[in-house]
Amino acid sequence: MRLLSILAIALLSLTLLGTESFAKERRFAMVVGYNDSDDENLKKLRYADDDALRNARLLDHVTDELILLTKMDKESRRLFGAKSLKLPTRANIISGLKKLRASMEEARTDGDQPVLYFAYSGHGNYDAEGRGYIHLADGRFTTRDLYFHLFEPNKTDPIILMVDACNAALLVNSRGVVTRRRVTNEKKLNLENYPNVGVVLASSTVGETHEWGRYLAGVFSHEVRSGLLGPADLDGDEKITFVELAAFIAAANDRVSNPTVRVQAYIRPPLSHPNLALIDIGQGTFPARIRIKRAFKGKAHVVDSDLIRYADFHKGPSQEFTLALTSRDSFVLVQGDNEFVIPKGTQGVVEVSKLERRKRTVLSARGAGSDYFERTLFHRKYDAGYAKTYLSQDYLMGLKVQRFNLDPWYENENGWLALAAGIGSMGAAAVFHNAAFNAVEEGEQATWADHRHLANQRAERNQTTANILYGVGGAAAVTSILLFMLDRNVTTETYEPPLRLNVSPTGITLQTKL
Repeated sequence: MRLLSILAIALLSLTLLGTESFAKERRFAMVVGYNDSDDENLKKLRYADDDALRNARLLDHVTDELILLTKMDKESRRLFGAKSLKLPTRANIISGLKKLRASMEEARTDGDQPVLYFAYSGHGNYDAEGRGYIHLADGRFTTRDLYFHLFEPNKTDPIILMVDACNAALLVNSRGVVTRRRVTNEKKLNLENYPNVGVVLASSTVGETHEWGRYLAGVFSHEVRSGLLGPADLDGDEKITFVELAAFIAAANDRVSNPTVRVQAYIRPPLSHPNLALIDIGQGTFPARIRIKRAFKGKAHVVDSDLIRYADFHKGPSQEFTLALTSRDSFVLVQGDNEFVIPKGTQGVVEVSKLERRKRTVLSARGAGSDYFERTLFHRKYDAGYAKTYLSQDYLMGLKVQRFNLDPWYENENGWLALAAGIGSMGAAAVFHNAAFNAVEEGEQATWADHRHLANQRAERNQTTANILYGVGGAAAVTSILLFMLDRNVTTETYEPPLRLNVSPTGITLQTKL
């Protein structure tokens, strides 16, 4: 019987382990894009809606359910075709997240692991009180909204937050160590309190993100999509992890020295799932995939049938990856003076060496050019060597977060001292006031005039003292209120995610420190 019990427990353990190991991931996404804002000082964007449409087109191939919220401008409608889409409003985001949560609960009931994407492109900022927000068609979606409606209800499931917006990292109350100072009193709304959340955020040194007509997109959004389509894959497993994307983005911007346009992305995986794949090309429904092997190397880009830049990369000699195509339209892979033609209707996996090769005839993506971006972006070769150097030396250091927090009002010592002085003064005033009242009664009851006169003098002195003390106490009380409200102590907090980098011949992974 004892042996049977041991065998039964062992069998149950193996069953549970097997269930956990083979639990199927099912992914869900909300994609939001908005060009405008309610701030007259912010210039209207041109491509936030285009980025949302392209993000949705990519994520649609790796998700079970996707909700797209954007307001297409005239140029986007001409390029992508007229679409009936819901507006990017706070109400639509909240209702959409509720809908996705219901679908995720069904997936969980089926024994699957739901993963949720939330992608935003547009304007972002923070107010005088340190509260971050992004702009929407009906107002703003704040840091508190993000934590309350996205993070808090989904604490058991991995969340991938992707934001290309001004001050994107400030939306989650986190950013790399920089010189700009921002104070917040939202101590509980910090990313480290949600180990299931991974982030891909634009965090330029001047708090701005940039668009480029050559891409017809935000620069950061284009770089992220380029990496997720395959070129960020270092080990050829068709899965793009957070560290692979971080190294890819770093390489893409390595030659950009101008701090006003240099993107310093903040890319951090969920602490509970440090090696979670941002995207798994092999499990996606992409109609075609182009296998690019070691012989193909150098700076290259892909354009679609409308001559729109689809992806950019600079491949090193040791890398092999699969480039995912999101449609059956024709594409052209441009490399130096040569181009490889991907015909319309291409399906399955095709090696780049099997494609028609010809002299370059296709222009880069249409739109206004920038000599500086052309000279600098994607000019650093991306391969395992660069990735290992960057990740070992700079990546983890860049994940440190520095915040300036307002201490709670009740921790203000000066405020409590002023309040205590006020209460003490009021108490003493009450004592003198009572003495004055007693002296008045004594004077009224006095038989002799000189006794009555002395009693009235005491009453007058006590009342005067009481009035002075009441004034001092009132002033001290007002001072304490002002101190509690205005004299908030600011403390500096530095947080370093508990992550360890593992570099081996088979790949680069992250491990959460215990």
